[in-house]
Parts: sequence; structure tokens; C-alpha cells
Amino acid sequence: MTDRIAAGSLLGPLPKTGKTGDISSMKQKLALAAFLGAVALSFAGNQGIPDHPAASIRSVDPAFVLELPSEWATIDATGTETLTDWIEVWKPMCGSKRGVLTADMLEKMALDHHAQVDDPDGVIVIDTPRDGVAAPFNLVFTLASTVPASAIASFTRAEEYLEARFTDSVTVTISCSFAAMGSGVLGGTSPSYTTATYTSARAGLVAGADASDTLQANLPTGTRIGVRYSGTSSTVTQEDKIYFTRANYKSTIGSVSGTDASMQFNNQFGWDYDPTNGVSGYSFTDVLIHEVGHAMGFVSAAGVWTNESTALDLFRFQQTDGTSDYNPDTLAEWTARPRLVAYNSPNDAHITDYVTVEYAMSDGSPYQASHFREQSSNIGIMDPAFSSGQTFYPTYMKTSDLNAFDGIGWDR
Repeated sequence: MTDRIAAGSLLGPLPKTGKTGDISSMKQKLALAAFLGAVALSFAGNQGIPDHPAASIRSVDPAFVLELPSEWATIDATGTETLTDWIEVWKPMCGSKRGVLTADMLEKMALDHHAQVDDPDGVIVIDTPRDGVAAPFNLVFTLASTVPASAIASFTRAEEYLEARFTDSVTVTISCSFAAMGSGVLGGTSPSYTTATYTSARAGLVAGADASDTLQANLPTGTRIGVRYSGTSSTVTQEDKIYFTRANYKSTIGSVSGTDASMQFNNQFGWDYDPTNGVSGYSFTDVLIHEVGHAMGFVSAAGVWTNESTALDLFRFQQTDGTSDYNPDTLAEWTARPRLVAYNSPNDAHITDYVTVEYAMSDGSPYQASHFREQSSNIGIMDPAFSSGQTFYPTYMKTSDLNAFDGIGWDR
């Protein structure tokens, strides 16, 4: 039997009141969330609970946070078990018009979604048999009854495509539903998150490196990594913890159960479910693969939290040298230079850097920072915006996308 290590609560105490301080409102939230096995915690901006990650959610984009039940995780490197705490962070789906979805709307979306997918009688599971396929990566979609029958093929197409790209022995489960959201909104999505120490993050990335991976071993040694949380300051914070999505945690740190992400799509949107014959409206398959990419860990804390870092941020630097040679030109500099995880500072000067190649990143304005930079020549499917008639079919992910996932611990 493995040893169990109870790591104290990562998320802090439960709130005493809701976002407005209205006790009756909080009672309603608790009642609604009880059937989820989770507690509704926080909403937009810095209205949150002190010492809780929800307290540092950025105010630029609305968000709704659910604290999920703690779970025991088995650490790959040691075989020991540790108690991990989890949260969902619901935000507008990429490509949605800013300013349409509010925190209250995201709250309603999250609770409605869970009510739908927690009904076992109305759920369809998309888990295509993989007989004869060597890759052990398994992507499972759990679909509520609100998912249109015409969309089923898109889920199967995304499942088969992504399973053929990665070889990690993990199962990633994503629950999906549909609801009416009006115009300008593709939907809302929420990976679940936990934190790991920087030491564990580095060890997991190094131990899980495949034959093509060399950069992870050059992450700074020790218990902390230097990060600049303001692009206008030379101050370097020695960061000791790193945020992981549940799927990325599975690929890098250890084994844990639970749903990896939740998504609710707008049933009033002009979706095209088959990109193989051209796209009229928005390609659902492309958007779905993009959102699964976020669940797999393509996220930057610069677009979610203040003064925090994710696994992808371990590769995030300033594009310009600035006053202190911030852009690494050599492997030694890549190890030594501080990372940059800042919101919109300096403007349009953020990159993901792999020494031999670098990719321009969004800085949070006007697009969420958990993306490549939006430009006329697409960097990859993890760009921040989709347009009507656009598709990356049949090669949905470019080398840029695959390099990013390779860096944060996905084998391929």
C-alpha cells in the first residue's frame, strides 16, 4: 500500500459570504452547488476569499470559480499519495465577444452545465474503441442530452485526431453541454486546476521527458524559479508553486481521477459540424480541439490570476531584451533569465521560447493571454480568435501547438 501524505489545503478556507456579502444569496449558492459535490466560491475581479486563488482572479475578464472536492493523487516519481485540492475557473470561451458574458451569467452556466451532465440518464459517452492503436492516450467526452445529434461526429473526429497526436498513458475526460446564450458568445469553458511545488513540477517534466525532449532538464534547479510579474519592473519573484490543469497534472505529476474540464456551448450559434466539405459559419471541430488544448494545459496565469504561474509559463519570456537582456539567446541564458508572466506589459512583447524557436504570445489585451498572438499568418490552432468559415482541417495542430504541449509534459 502506498504512503499517503496530507498536503495542507492549497485553496484556503471556505467563504462566509457570497460576492455581495448577502447571506441569503450565499445559502442559495450552497444549495445549488450541493448536488455538485462542490462549493461555489468566487466570481469576477478581485472579489474573492483572502488566501484563496479565487481572490487573485483578474478583473479584466469575468470569471466564476467552483471549489471541487479534494482528491488523493498518486505521484508518479515516488508512488506516494498526496491530498490535492481543485478548483474550476469558468471563463468565456475563446472567440466570444468581450463584455457579453458576466460573472453572474458564468455562474448560471456552470451550475446549469453540472446539473445536465450529472444526470446519468441523459448522458452520452464518446469513447471510441482504439483496437490496433498503439497510442495509450484516451480522450473521453461525456455529453449531456442537450448536445445536438449532428454534433456527435465532431466529438468523435476531435477524439480520434487528438488521440493520434499524443502517447501519454492517461485518460482525459471532458463533459460538454449546450444552452441558449444569445448572440456573440461561443460558450464557456472551465479546466480544473491544482498547484504543485516548483520542485515537483520540474521533477515531473524532467522524469516524463521523451526522446525528443531536452529543454526540461535545463529548467532552473532548486525549489523556486524567477518570474517577473510586471513588465514595467525589474523585480523578480522567486516562485515556489505552479498551476496545472488536471489533464496536464496527469501527464506530468501523478494520477488523479475526476473530470478534467467542463464546456458549455451556445446552441444559438451558427455551428458547422463537418469541416471536411468546407465551413459555413464556425467550425465546431476546430473550436472543440482548441478548448481541449486549454484543458490539456495551454493556459497562462497572466490571463487568469495575478502573480501566479502555470506550467506553460515556465517557457514564457519577454520578446525584447529590455534593460536586463530578458530574451534568452542561449541555453544558459534560457535557464538563468526570469520568466515574464505579466498582463499587457510590455505591450505585445511576450513569447514562448524554446531557444531554437520562439512563438509570439498574447499578453491579455485585447485577447486572453492563454494563446499565441493573433496575427494575419496564424501561429497555430491555439490562436485566440476564430472567424466564420475558418478551419485548420485536416491538420488541426501545427508544429507550434505540438511544441507547446511537448514542453509542458505531453509525449508524442
